[in-house]
Amino acid sequence: MAQAGEGDAAPQPWSGTSVIEVGGTVTVAAATKRFADFGAGVVKVEPIGGGEVRRLPPFPDDRPHLDRGGFHLALDTGKRSIVVDLGTASGREVLGRLAADADLAFVDLPPADAERVLATLERASRASVVAVTPHGLDGPYAGRRESDLTLFGWSTRPYRHSIQGREPLRYAPFAGSAQVGATAAAVGAAALRGSRGGGERRVADVAGVEALLGNVDTAFFPWALTGSVQPRRPGQSRMAYPTGAYRCRDGYVVISGRHEPAFSNLFRLLGRADLADDPRFRDPASAPRHFDEFVGLFQPWLDARTRYEAFEQLQAIGMMVAPLLDVSEAADDPQAKARGSYETLDVPGVGSLTLPGPPFRIEDDGAGDAWALRAAPRLGEHTGEVLDELGYGRDEQIALFRAGVTR
Repeated sequence: MAQAGEGDAAPQPWSGTSVIEVGGTVTVAAATKRFADFGAGVVKVEPIGGGEVRRLPPFPDDRPHLDRGGFHLALDTGKRSIVVDLGTASGREVLGRLAADADLAFVDLPPADAERVLATLERASRASVVAVTPHGLDGPYAGRRESDLTLFGWSTRPYRHSIQGREPLRYAPFAGSAQVGATAAAVGAAALRGSRGGGERRVADVAGVEALLGNVDTAFFPWALTGSVQPRRPGQSRMAYPTGAYRCRDGYVVISGRHEPAFSNLFRLLGRADLADDPRFRDPASAPRHFDEFVGLFQPWLDARTRYEAFEQLQAIGMMVAPLLDVSEAADDPQAKARGSYETLDVPGVGSLTLPGPPFRIEDDGAGDAWALRAAPRLGEHTGEVLDELGYGRDEQIALFRAGVTR
């Protein structure tokens, strides 16, 4: 896709929208990325020394660098960076000037810091605000700080991913933070659209625990329906086979295939059409006792095929199936290539970087792309530029720098 400034591209959906990001966390960076990549002008207000998202590995050659961390390069695309100490009155004055003409602000800070920043935004800004905290702005846990891991613990999701009698399985790093960021982005978009439609300025309170609890991945919904907590049992399901993960010649496929006619067709594919109506496999009461016999029929067929060969042949008989890919393989998948699901970006000091493409597509008139990938900023790369835009003279900028308010 074309980079910003190339040709006479049509305006992106959020072009002309001014967004402020405060906090430097994975959550808030993930939220504002949804706006920056679709054309909004996002100013990332960063603390002296940089925030969480810049300090997270991996780093090229395992050499830590505030401008080259993987999370920063992926989540801060297309933003401008200014460094301001919001713990000072002068720093909050900078934020107030910046917010005066902003449309939307995202804040993810420890509770005491968040209160000062939210007060500044309320006095100085017409912008709607999305405040992200672990437990919300009120209640007995409002002042608590959490990590990505402990936030997951409050949400019940690790319980869902535990094997009976064992400790919970580990999630990917910051999976919960990224999801809370996606929720915050959706809230921000709704607030922005509402205010532009004649509505009022909104202050939205996004509690990370609540954002995660409302996801279908939690154990809440089965409990709400049945009144019981359902533990996860290890190994392949002996009841709903062939649903599950099965080994092929070069890895695994995942299958959801108890439905008809796929289940009957599977026996025909295996050369055992005579078993398609066999009550040993069809009767729910007897099927679990004959699971090993089923695997004895199915596994030799899988062992002779690659994941993609199994995928194509099982899909042809109506089976819901997919090859199980790791991250190193996802970008080479034929569908991903056809759709442009991943893009490469040249990053100074890093080289060519492969990043996920647009999370959704928007039709346009063919003159340009709604989504564009641009490099993440260096720490404080745009401080002087933004201060110029806010009307700070050179002497004022020098004074702020010497006082340690800016960088």
